[in-house]
Amino acid sequence: MSVNNTREISRYRQRMIVNEFYKTRELLRTVAAFARKQKACREDDLLPLLGTLRQVDPKLSRLWMLVPEKDSLFVVGRDDVVMRIAPEQEAGMQVVFARDSMQEEHYSGVFLTDTLRSWTIIERVSLASGESLFLGGDVFLTDLHAYFAEGKEPVNSYVFILNEDGILLSHPDETLLGRRLMESSRLDSLRTVLNTSQEMDVIDYSSFLSCPVYRTYYPVQLENERWIVAVSVPLFMNQEILSDFHRYTLLITLLTVLVFSVLLFYAQRKWRKENRLRLKVEQESMELHLQQLKNQINPHFLFNSLNSLSVLIGTEPAMAKDFVLKLSRVYRYLLEKRNTTLAAVRDELEFTRQYYFLQQVRFGEQLVLNVEVEASYLNEKIPAMGLQTLVENAIKHNLITKQSPLVIDIYTGENCLVVRNNYQPREDGAEDSMGVGLERIAKIYEYYSVGRFEYGCQDGFFFCRLPFL
Repeated sequence: MSVNNTREISRYRQRMIVNEFYKTRELLRTVAAFARKQKACREDDLLPLLGTLRQVDPKLSRLWMLVPEKDSLFVVGRDDVVMRIAPEQEAGMQVVFARDSMQEEHYSGVFLTDTLRSWTIIERVSLASGESLFLGGDVFLTDLHAYFAEGKEPVNSYVFILNEDGILLSHPDETLLGRRLMESSRLDSLRTVLNTSQEMDVIDYSSFLSCPVYRTYYPVQLENERWIVAVSVPLFMNQEILSDFHRYTLLITLLTVLVFSVLLFYAQRKWRKENRLRLKVEQESMELHLQQLKNQINPHFLFNSLNSLSVLIGTEPAMAKDFVLKLSRVYRYLLEKRNTTLAAVRDELEFTRQYYFLQQVRFGEQLVLNVEVEASYLNEKIPAMGLQTLVENAIKHNLITKQSPLVIDIYTGENCLVVRNNYQPREDGAEDSMGVGLERIAKIYEYYSVGRFEYGCQDGFFFCRLPFL
């Protein structure tokens, strides 16, 4: 973890430093691209643009434009004053040297004299008129040092940059800028980093900080230059981070144990309460289920079904055959679901349609069943035989005549299935139920504690809502 933390710090500093140089290069290329669109060299347009560029990138010490055909060199300094000097003057020697060193349209390099140490970047621009000009910028190494030193972000590492000749371009110690930092044997090992383009990690002693550091050397390619960016992180920084980590880990562990203990205590209390409730509900369910088994085949329903069958055998043999098939499917479903609490809406609808067919033979057009259930709800769960129970209750407890037919609607509501029928109660009582009535359905919902089973009368209709489980 310590090594990974150090590498993350190093990579962040390396990217931040390299991006600063890429930024300068891209800004100058943007100005060069603008100049290439001009038919001729127009100093009045390009020089203000160079002045703006210097303000955008404050580490630029100066920018300049060289027009060889006019033997003119325009320099924009830090005070945004434009000077026109002859290239052969001392201030223009660096520009001429950089221009003569160019082999392509882009160039960057280090310029060192007794009085001037800078990093120079230059762009060659060929105009449509046949003229050519050179746009460039100089970053004095002392100004570069001041720019990095004024960084507003807190840092816990230091960086130095050297080129493939071992010349320091940036270093926290300003007196070392422009000098060769390392001996030849050590520089050869760093050239290996450049040739292989591989990072290298070492533990070294920093004479600048007077302490051991974890140092990473990063290879960087910038135009025609090859650099090494070295990021040094003091080892004691990692020790402080790890100490903080250990302290925070201990605190988090104690808090975790405390929270877990409270949650465990609460969960155990809730589990005991739910377990007692579950045992009670299971006992009641078993009693209801036993009553269901005792009355599994409703004598009245079977008697009515057999009467209907005897009539059909003499009048409509084909329908009688279908009647027997439906009747067998009804009782098969009853046997299959006798030990099941929940069933899919799809299965319950199919079972209810079979049951409705048997009842329609008895009542004819006086009994109407409408089903409008969305396909997306067919796999939802409801109490087993709950839908058929509600349809059976509607048939048993309501008048069914030609003048007042019974219409039963089954449709989907908000996360529930709704069974509704026109309310026309019988005055002469009703048949005994199958033992799987509204109370059993309500107990199932109470057991699962999901939704609430509702039923009642409203606007001349009796309705029941079966929430999905």
